[in-house]
Amino acid sequence: MLDAVRCLYLVLVAVIALAGCGGKYVQSGRGGGAVDRGETNGRRFDFVSNKPEQADWQIRITGSSMWVSYARDDASDKLGAFSLTDDETDKVWDLIDALDLPHRKQGKQDEDEGYVSLQIKDIGDDDRRKLRVVYVSRATEDEKVKTLAIYLQDLTEKYKKERPNF
Repeated sequence: MLDAVRCLYLVLVAVIALAGCGGKYVQSGRGGGAVDRGETNGRRFDFVSNKPEQADWQIRITGSSMWVSYARDDASDKLGAFSLTDDETDKVWDLIDALDLPHRKQGKQDEDEGYVSLQIKDIGDDDRRKLRVVYVSRATEDEKVKTLAIYLQDLTEKYKKERPNF
């Protein structure tokens, strides 16, 4: 009986200790950029291409991980996740940061040409997650958006042997 009480006590102490850890994330060991991209609880970026014919590509980047999926009507093809190299991670986050999503106009969903949804989820100075969604027409002439899209196509083709048609 005494051993059971000690065991329960140790479990309670461990739970209380874990509860006091807070929601901070481990800072990345990567040297690139002044922005701390964090690890699994850090920044997240979603790039979703919506075409008028009901086809879309979704790409999610969290830290140095990239996940890709394709859907058309009711069918979907989850190509899956892969890890980026340090250089690829630095480059893709530099391209995302160059978009300056927190200060960009929200835009609108262009149903005729199709549109791209750019979503950034970040941790602010107050440790709260901040979400920003921006819509860009697929007919955009914005070189920063086009450069990012081409790089995401290149990465997807390199790792999944399929080139997205945004």
